[in-house]
Amino acid sequence: MSLSTTKTLLSDLNTHLSSPNPSHQKALDILTDIKVNLIQFTSLPPLLQPNPNMEEERDVAARALETGVMIGVMMKDMDVFERNVNQLLPIYLSCPNLPVSPLKHKVLGLNLMYLLVENRLSDFHTSIECYAPSTMSSPFVTFPVNLERSLMVGSYDKFGTAATNLPDETYGYFMESLISTVRDNVADALEVGYETLTIQDAMKMLMFSEEKEFRGFVSESRDDWIVSEVGVEFKGDEGQ
Repeated sequence: MSLSTTKTLLSDLNTHLSSPNPSHQKALDILTDIKVNLIQFTSLPPLLQPNPNMEEERDVAARALETGVMIGVMMKDMDVFERNVNQLLPIYLSCPNLPVSPLKHKVLGLNLMYLLVENRLSDFHTSIECYAPSTMSSPFVTFPVNLERSLMVGSYDKFGTAATNLPDETYGYFMESLISTVRDNVADALEVGYETLTIQDAMKMLMFSEEKEFRGFVSESRDDWIVSEVGVEFKGDEGQ
């Protein structure tokens, strides 16, 4: 009965999310009802008790939690995102025969993006050590892996290109946060390495396509810079 009810609830959740303008709160309410049922699934970690329905129970649980992860991204709520990831990963790790769902590689890639944004590089590397070769070759996973390599060697110029070649639109929220961090790092380097730059050169290095956005960044984050028609003067601490 519990499995049947859970499958119906999961179907209701997916139907609701595919409707025009779905309510995220209603989706979370349905997900909560699903998780109440999942408590009864002793085939899930940490118990992992075998039963005739264990494969189906684990599959339903994984798909529900994957959906929970995506709800967190849609809401831009990292508490919801992280909570569902933390509940989902033990199932991936403990159930090797779990069918690979259409969302699995995307979820794993999004989690890597989250770890990059949070600067949890140790967790990032620990995570990819557990990934199967088929997972590591997925575009959803190679994208954050390549970003991390670029971060490590300071190849910040690659982030502008990456931002226009996302593997999925759900990566956009995390990419914006990463670019914000990278811009701060580049801005620090510009202050050390240059006295002046043309506005176009500064925009290119800071990955801005619009001068209005560049000037907004300077006004908000680097108000000691002097921007004129001639270019940008970096005063930094010495000019204070």
